[in-house]
Amino acid sequence: MRALPVFTLLLASCGGGTAENEAGPARERGKPVVAPAAALSPVAAPAPTSPLGKTVGCAPEEERIFSCKVASGKRIAICGTGERDAEYRFGESVPELVLRGGRWASVPYSGGGEAQIAFASGATRYIVFSRMVRTNFAAGEPNNPAISDGVMVLDGEKVIGLQLCDDADTVSIDYDLAEAHFPRSDELFSWETDRADRRTR
Repeated sequence: MRALPVFTLLLASCGGGTAENEAGPARERGKPVVAPAAALSPVAAPAPTSPLGKTVGCAPEEERIFSCKVASGKRIAICGTGERDAEYRFGESVPELVLRGGRWASVPYSGGGEAQIAFASGATRYIVFSRMVRTNFAAGEPNNPAISDGVMVLDGEKVIGLQLCDDADTVSIDYDLAEAHFPRSDELFSWETDRADRRTR
């Protein structure tokens, strides 16, 4: 399966103790792996047409929809590369994984809300999220919100990885830019992101 090296590479950074993926031909040449975006039903991802970014971070001419660094030191970024086009990038200074296409969704919560942008490579889905949930419902007391950003990786419906942003300069999902670059879904792609709340408290 073509997406397996990319999938293994991301799991290595998620799992901490997992060995790094064996270097394939593209890695040996120092080139990042570009995984083809799969359809997130019912909207098919557009064919990749823009050149691969040379860095994980968004270029000055791109719109920064989301950006943060995770505990491993690697960076996640979603960059608007053109009208109704954007890229998910993961890696250190040079992207190890790039996905195009995707959809976005958002829901309000009492005292907060959540936005998600989902990309796919085969059966593997990468759901970037920004969430704020109320943790104190006592009358007259502070909301005490739990705020978290990160990416959740799913194989079908099974959660196989969760990386939380560990960065004072995190740029949470920009709702206006997400609306400008992605088709909207009526529902969140996963409710499993509530696992992040237990890690941030």
